[in-house]
Amino acid sequence: MVRQHAQATQRAALSSWILATLVVILNYGVAVAQPAPATADYWMPGCRDAATLIQFSNDGDSKREDLVKMGFCAGIINGLSYAGVSSGLCVPAGVTAQQAAGVVVQYIDGQAIARVNEDLRVLAFEALQAAWPCKN
Repeated sequence: MVRQHAQATQRAALSSWILATLVVILNYGVAVAQPAPATADYWMPGCRDAATLIQFSNDGDSKREDLVKMGFCAGIINGLSYAGVSSGLCVPAGVTAQQAAGVVVQYIDGQAIARVNEDLRVLAFEALQAAWPCKN
C-alpha cells in the first residue's frame, strides 16, 4: 500500500511537471511574437500613471496594457533607485515610488523630450541621478 501511494505521488509530480513544461513552451511563442520596445515613448503612459497612481476599474485589453506599462515603469524606477553610491545615485530614505516616478516623468517630458525614442532605462537613470546625485 505504501508502495502504491509512492507511485501515485510520483506519477502526479511527473504529470504536473509535464503540464508546467507544456504551458511554458506554448506561452513562449506568444511572448516572443510581440516584443515590447524599450523606448521611453512606448512606456511613458505607464510612467505617468505610476506618478499619479491612477486606479483602473475596467478590465478591458487596453486597460491591461496600461497596467503592464505602469508596472514595468514602476519596476524599472524602483530597481534603479537601489543602484547606489557606486553609480552616483543616492535616493534619500523615505522617497516613495510615486515620487521617483514623478521625477522621471518630469525629466523626460521636460529636458529629454527630444530623446523619447531612447531606452526608458537610460533616461530614468539620468533623471534619478540628476534629482538625487551623491554628495562627495
